[in-house]
Amino acid sequence: MQIDNLILGAGIAGLAYANEKRNKNEKTVIFEAESFPGGLCHSFKIQGLTFDSAVHLSFTTNNDARIFFDKTVYNRHEPLAFNFYNGYWVKHPLINNMYPLDASDKTAYIKSFIERKKFEYIQDYKDWLEASYGEEIAKRFYYVYTKKYWTVEPKDLSTTWIGSRLNVPDIEKILFGAFSPNTGNDYYAKEMRYPSGNGGYESFLKPLITGAAIEYNKKAVKIDLKGKVVQFSDRTIYGYDKLVSSIPLPELIEIIENAPSEIQYKAEKLKASKISLVSIGFNKPNIPKHLWFYIYDEDIMSARVNSPSIKSNDNAPMGSSSLQFEIYHHPDDIVDKEKVIENTLYALKKMKICNEDDIQFVDYRILPRGNVIFLQDMEKDRDKIKEYLANQRIDLIGRFGEWDYLWSDQSYLSGKNKVIK
Repeated sequence: MQIDNLILGAGIAGLAYANEKRNKNEKTVIFEAESFPGGLCHSFKIQGLTFDSAVHLSFTTNNDARIFFDKTVYNRHEPLAFNFYNGYWVKHPLINNMYPLDASDKTAYIKSFIERKKFEYIQDYKDWLEASYGEEIAKRFYYVYTKKYWTVEPKDLSTTWIGSRLNVPDIEKILFGAFSPNTGNDYYAKEMRYPSGNGGYESFLKPLITGAAIEYNKKAVKIDLKGKVVQFSDRTIYGYDKLVSSIPLPELIEIIENAPSEIQYKAEKLKASKISLVSIGFNKPNIPKHLWFYIYDEDIMSARVNSPSIKSNDNAPMGSSSLQFEIYHHPDDIVDKEKVIENTLYALKKMKICNEDDIQFVDYRILPRGNVIFLQDMEKDRDKIKEYLANQRIDLIGRFGEWDYLWSDQSYLSGKNKVIK
């Protein structure tokens, strides 16, 4: 079968690309390796409770993205996040909300911030952290969280991904937050949005999924660029006029026949974390107290936790509630499922979130790709690969297709704008 536009991956980027092509009356088919659409925006149900594939809240300010996301009825949330550290619950960002901490610790952190080193040249994320927050705060909090979330040391990361994601410290806010609990909200977004109903974050994608031609359980295993055909794991073969990919760059290069050895080598150097999701249902309402929070204790494996039942009341039946823990792994790590679950239950106890008999179920699943890891000089390898694929007339879209730190709205625009351009 010959297809005008053959898209690999039915995540939000692939769906957005297909939608734009469908509006142009071009034959477009999406081939998805899984049995469901959505990619990282996929939502799932367990015993009547709805969960997402990690935290997922929309806060886009882009007009084109808002027009799309606003097609779905949503709940509004103030982006009030918290941090758990050594028994303390501290409002996010921690540096501006140190009031609950011990006076000696606050003194050391503020002194370190004031005396922070001035760098002539920022070589890596470690330098950036120390230059921004001071060595004490960087070591005690950001080094720990970096290892949890990015799965590598701060010195191994570049700084190109940061953008507006991290708070810019201000001495007046730091001092005020050290003496008073009555601080404002310094999160980089002013509002969080989440679909109403019990369809989870994936509900935002329904306008794109409806009417889309999607072939499920179709994992691409071989691409012949000269013959312009793709073979799938079920041995079916499809020809194409235009090939579009949102699958991870290393996987794409691996299945391209006769890809140059230099490109194969660069693709092997690209790394992305994988995520263990531990989703927990409670047989009581209001067990979670925070929409989402971060964990800085090294003995707890999880980096971030969110509450689906707070995101939408409809995500949990009356009389129940839910939490989801995110544990990030380096791609080379061997993941011990039982150890992850055991540590999560330990975390619940240590943070005094619930009693053991409050737990209705514990669900474990792993996402093979979570975040692109911005290792030093990664962009040089990535851009060479993208240049090669552009010369082969392959459009790359989405977080893993473009191999970038894209939020869901940016991934949507990645697919949509690739057609417009």
